Amino acid sequence: MARLTVVENKAAMSEAAAGRITTLIEAAVASRGMAAVSLTGGSTPDLLYQLLADPRRPWRQRIDWERLHLFWGDEREVPPDHPESNYGLAHRLLLQHVMIPDTQIHRMRGELPASDAGRLYDAVLRARRDQTAGPLFDVMLLGIGENAHIASIFPESPLLLGGADLSGPQERLLAAGVFVPELGTWRITMTPTALLDSAAIVMIAAGASKADAVAAAIDGPLDVPRYPAQLLREVEPGERVEWIIDSAAAARLRAAPRA
Repeated sequence: MARLTVVENKAAMSEAAAGRITTLIEAAVASRGMAAVSLTGGSTPDLLYQLLADPRRPWRQRIDWERLHLFWGDEREVPPDHPESNYGLAHRLLLQHVMIPDTQIHRMRGELPASDAGRLYDAVLRARRDQTAGPLFDVMLLGIGENAHIASIFPESPLLLGGADLSGPQERLLAAGVFVPELGTWRITMTPTALLDSAAIVMIAAGASKADAVAAAIDGPLDVPRYPAQLLREVEPGERVEWIIDSAAAARLRAAPRA
């Protein structure tokens, strides 16, 4: 059973997520001397990134930024300075305000064709796996789309249906370029194998437009190809998956405890 925290609004959700992520990073750095964190894009994490970067708030001072390795769960097929770039969002709101070595920022190459960028990122993640005995990531931050997609794994994705070439030389791919028919565009995304390979998975959602997707993901009838966020139900029982959402996003849940 995933841990669920419901707060009043997006601002409170962002603060709760900032606190939780900071605590997880601190624990990883204390244990291993570094932390590997995967970031998300879209509109949901914008305030969260601003809070983490704000020198007036406690989280920026608590994080040892030089000991972070940053990754991204997905990316649009756009250059890094494009307004829709997931990396660009994090760069504008967070990265340019803190000190992280460039060699520890592992962005997806959205300026390349998605198929090429996917292969390159698969190699990045395989190198990461070769360097660690534990999970790929200490923290996986994810949002949820209105259709219950996570990262760029959309409903009926070939990454869920087995219609894509998902076999690497020795094991399943960790990242791939995929075409999203409902958007008419290509995306680069981690595969389910990589997304779930994290010591902690923090899901964030805010707003009434996410209520149906959140309800389907958490307690709707199981249908992963239709509701990709239900992949998180495949994680072993415990509190490795944590949802931090506001009351509007929680409105259609059968039972939602409040913070």
